[in-house]
Amino acid sequence: MRPVELVNLSEPTALIEDILATFHTTGPVDQEKLEALSYLKHYHSVSLTAFEPKLMYLLGLFYKTSEPKDLLSVVYRIFQESIEEESGVLLTPVQSSINKHVASHKFFSFSAPTSTGKSHVLRELIHKSIGDIVIVLPSRALISEYLLTIRDIVKGRKDVLLLQFIDNINKEKARKRIFVITPERGGDLFRLKDNFDVGLFIFDEAQISEEGTRGLTFDALVRRCERYFPEAKKVFVHPFVENPEAQLQKHGFLADSSSEVFRQSAVGKMFIQWDKSLTEFRLFSPFIDNPHLKKNQYSLPDDPVSSILRSGGSILVYVSKQFIYERRYEEEFGSYIRLCAPIENPEALKIVDEVERLIGAAGQNSELIRLMKRGIITHHGSIPLVVRYLIEAFANRHFVRICFATSTLAQGVNIPFDLVWIHNLRFYGTDENKTLGLKNLIGRAGRTSKRPDSFDFGYVVVSNCKRFVERFLGETTLKPASVLDEPASDFGPDVQEFIDAIKNDTMNEEYSLPEACVRRVATQELDGELSILLELLFRGDRLLTGDEYYSLADTDRERIKVVFAHIFEVSLGRELTSAEISVLSTAISILLWQVQGRSFRTLIGLRYSYLTKRAEQREVNRLFRQRQITADERRQRLEGMSVRFSPIAGQLPDIKLRSINRFGGHNVLNVNYDLIVYDTYDYIDKVISFSLSDVYVATFDQYFNRTSDARALSFANFIRYGSSDPTAILLIRYGFSPENIEQIIPHIQEISDQKIVFRATIDEVEDIFDEYLIDHYR
Repeated sequence: MRPVELVNLSEPTALIEDILATFHTTGPVDQEKLEALSYLKHYHSVSLTAFEPKLMYLLGLFYKTSEPKDLLSVVYRIFQESIEEESGVLLTPVQSSINKHVASHKFFSFSAPTSTGKSHVLRELIHKSIGDIVIVLPSRALISEYLLTIRDIVKGRKDVLLLQFIDNINKEKARKRIFVITPERGGDLFRLKDNFDVGLFIFDEAQISEEGTRGLTFDALVRRCERYFPEAKKVFVHPFVENPEAQLQKHGFLADSSSEVFRQSAVGKMFIQWDKSLTEFRLFSPFIDNPHLKKNQYSLPDDPVSSILRSGGSILVYVSKQFIYERRYEEEFGSYIRLCAPIENPEALKIVDEVERLIGAAGQNSELIRLMKRGIITHHGSIPLVVRYLIEAFANRHFVRICFATSTLAQGVNIPFDLVWIHNLRFYGTDENKTLGLKNLIGRAGRTSKRPDSFDFGYVVVSNCKRFVERFLGETTLKPASVLDEPASDFGPDVQEFIDAIKNDTMNEEYSLPEACVRRVATQELDGELSILLELLFRGDRLLTGDEYYSLADTDRERIKVVFAHIFEVSLGRELTSAEISVLSTAISILLWQVQGRSFRTLIGLRYSYLTKRAEQREVNRLFRQRQITADERRQRLEGMSVRFSPIAGQLPDIKLRSINRFGGHNVLNVNYDLIVYDTYDYIDKVISFSLSDVYVATFDQYFNRTSDARALSFANFIRYGSSDPTAILLIRYGFSPENIEQIIPHIQEISDQKIVFRATIDEVEDIFDEYLIDHYR
């Protein structure tokens, strides 16, 4: 039906009864009928209210039903009670079906809408699974949300170890381990495989298998998990995929397997087009012919976004990362930002203060902090993980009014909003991946509430109705063959060696590298350079300090970078391109700051000073204070200073990498402080952690094995943990944030890989990120 017809219904009862009859016959799988219910809820709520108790039963939302008042509801109540009796908890029919499939099959692959209630399924799997659990997520962007969810699930369970990496720690107390990792960090599982009894693998957002190099890494992990843990169950979770069985086919998981497409949904959507030229919002339906024509739309008398914000609701605006970096939201969404008054809640302000501390933003012009103080957040993959955790806690505690987000939220972060504004229709990957990303994003609008007998819906705003509908109506399918099994690879020789190692079982599990790579960096031909490098980096048995590093001759500092670059070239068996060298050189500078024990906020301060030429700025200001230059000359000189060149971070190796200046066009006086935070984290995460650390750890470990030079082993620990202090390393292994370790160490009475014992003074430590860990381990 056209929106105008739904808005102006004179007798809505007939439509309501038709929808309920259809749901009883086929289930709540028709999105157009859910859309109609959204209109009925908004424009004809009096008529719908009488039917909502029955509707909750038909939607399978048994956790928000009241006593049945009609025969059909009584029948569904019996169904509800049978599920509860069988499972021991109150689940929806879809959730119950998923649990049954997992219980009865070794392999299960399924697809379901974002409103399925995955956290309830996860809760049951965690409680009922025998053995350890490994949850694999497509990116670190999802880890913080999972940590929040699972911490709530296992609250009070001191025997459960929950980590965002693989480690064998807290041995004395841990009876079950839950690891939440990305495919890139999965290699550590096989290094420690003899220590774990993994009973369940959950591969969430498993459609990552279609995404180029990331898909390659994912498929490789799946194969190795089956090779080393053949008895464990493997569950693959997808949103909006038409053929989840393909995930099983591409790995040969055919025996004792099952797959299912769940189309049931419980949340409605109303779609709105924003016509910027006419400054007008119009309702449209993507389910009718020619929805972009104005005659098929309904003009809204008021601005729905403003109405939601004024009534205390929240909105998500999907934008590009560049949109956030360039702060274009100030111009395009300034009127909505101004509707968000400064927050006063003490708990919310405490989170903001903690974020400000972690990124060293006190006294800086940080947009991230300025916006958070008004209940406005930004969310993207370059926000440091510990900060992202706090931002998501901020959102889940309902302090957020507006969220400007990139595709990290489309990947499945479970933060609900009343309205989703799709400002940017650009998504990465194939057309099918773009359709999937769009549908995932739409799923953030109008999540199911716990209000009894109440239908939930959300709003979706788009600027280009025609393009939106074309993509929205598309379907997503998976390829039945893995890139690992394709006869020819498009990834190039650097990645081909990894592919061959996976297929031929020649991965070195100690370092998560191909054996051929380890042999290359283990060569004695590197011994001379490594000896010189350690002489430059150490003073006796300790690593040089930051001041000592900067007192080195320029030639020595350059020699350090050259040796690090040569090690990486040896690991690859080829020379690096100029762009790769540029990124590597920047990464090495940051790595050296890290291994000198610098906290993230201190590291940001050092990099900010370097990039903005603070020494040169101080000299100009000195000349002005001594009246050697005029105020105009001072201004001209400072305005003439550009931020130093720094290439955009990119994973290495990448022979196609281009060296693009991250801060091109920025003046030292107006540089975006947050951009330096994000860029530095990208280097730590994408370059150092994922691209370099395994190679350098293998190199220095192998050098130690040949020479017994303890400095090499110490430096390998620096790269692994950012510290050589045994207590600090153990705290990091227990999951504590490196940013908070300094304040926690004085309160440690005893610590080993067996257990951790706090002093009574640990109660003096106030830290939002680590408060769960302190309580859990005490």
